[in-house]
Amino acid sequence: MKKVVMKSMLLLIIAIFGSAMFLSLKAQSKAAPVKVYAVINRADWCPVCRGNETRVMKEVMPAFKNTAVKFVTNDLTNDQTIANSTVALKKNKVFDAVKETQSTGVILMVNAHTKKLIKEISISEPSEQIIKEITAARG
Repeated sequence: MKKVVMKSMLLLIIAIFGSAMFLSLKAQSKAAPVKVYAVINRADWCPVCRGNETRVMKEVMPAFKNTAVKFVTNDLTNDQTIANSTVALKKNKVFDAVKETQSTGVILMVNAHTKKLIKEISISEPSEQIIKEITAARG
């Protein structure tokens, strides 16, 4: 009898935990629809990227967590990274908007609805300025 009660309690705890996880995931899936894609053109050989990429990842990207901004990396390091990035860009339907821009060390802001390039900003700009520009592009 004691084992049955213990098993029942364990199943109840698992059910409660599972429900909480499901509701949490469901809430996350209801995040704001993407308004702006922030495509980061980068390359391993780019001095601007090497000097600023870590700062942008730590200071800029978290400012847009759970918002209508989606970051996509366009790695222009070599043929393989370009091919991999092309898949991601096409998946997000922004490839045509950014394919002509081969500059590295920049963030390209693309309107998620029109798929048109809104603005380009260097990652060497101060984090506050990049956040301001992405926020303005988001509307």
